[in-house]
Amino acid sequence: MIGIIGGGLAAAKLVESYRGAGGDDAITIWSQDPHGPYHRPPLSKRLLRGEAQPEDALVHPAGWYADNGVELRLADTVASLDDVQAETVVIATGSRPRRLAGAVALRTLDDSVALRVLAGEAQTATVIGGGFVGCEVTASLTQLGVQVTQVVRDSMVFAPLQAPPLSEALHDAFRAHGVDLRLETTEIPPADLVVAGIGVEPNVELARDAGLEVRSGVVVDERFQTGRPGVYAIGDVAEFYDPLYRRHRRIEHWSNAAFHGTTLGRILAGEDARYDIVSAFFSEEFGKSFKLFGDATGHDSTALEGDFRGDSAVLRFSKGGRVISAVLAGQDEDAEEALKAEIRAGAAATA
Repeated sequence: MIGIIGGGLAAAKLVESYRGAGGDDAITIWSQDPHGPYHRPPLSKRLLRGEAQPEDALVHPAGWYADNGVELRLADTVASLDDVQAETVVIATGSRPRRLAGAVALRTLDDSVALRVLAGEAQTATVIGGGFVGCEVTASLTQLGVQVTQVVRDSMVFAPLQAPPLSEALHDAFRAHGVDLRLETTEIPPADLVVAGIGVEPNVELARDAGLEVRSGVVVDERFQTGRPGVYAIGDVAEFYDPLYRRHRRIEHWSNAAFHGTTLGRILAGEDARYDIVSAFFSEEFGKSFKLFGDATGHDSTALEGDFRGDSAVLRFSKGGRVISAVLAGQDEDAEEALKAEIRAGAAATA
């Protein structure tokens, strides 16, 4: 039997991939959430704005799991890895939002539904944070007609990306839509509604209590194996080895969870698979999206093509004259694939 602790996207993609590759072991998923696995990106965007319904966010309909030989145990908690009577155990416990007194957080489907109700009753909102949740919630609340003040402690939104041309374009867009954007401050002005998007913490407690190696997350190799035979970790909670950059990384995004689950499903079905992609993630504000490919850590120069205020732009990050990462907007599929190939070659040459 395969026991999966955590009922998010990574768990659903593992099942989908494992069955698709011919795996026939029984599977049990334990999930603290009362809903089946769902996609998180809509929670701060289409679902929050009322453009989608909660069922639209589900990865699969409720009956899909029973049809595929999965016991889905919702609103259920595992106290210890020793309680999971399975030959293969997968830790997919995800992460939880950092909390701030007096502010609501957005992490779950129920959080999004509740925030939509609160937004309908509010004229003003203060959103704390300049990352994915902070920026996406700011845009969505503004589109709902709420007057938003966004408080960012850094000098720019998305500061960890180290992409000033993108950040500055977003500053202009937010202010053009009426957002009171306040940078380099932690002062929180009063409002009808206060939302905190100040990051997450991985749920590593089960792994740590079991004696597994934990750093920023549960340490695994490129095949998602921990130091204990038969125990794996995927998704937000996993600090995995990325052979492209030749170091361990932890990534908290939809595409990473999807790829981890899909790849581990193939591995558990007997295929020779491993983590082997150029990582990618995306965000969208006011109808415009951008993506990040790769990891810019250690870059020593940048080069910008186009303008993030317009329809198309690529900001390349280089190390030793080789491209190792990029932030982009408005590129077609062929251009994106060419850029990933460029990054793969550059990262391999400089790692």
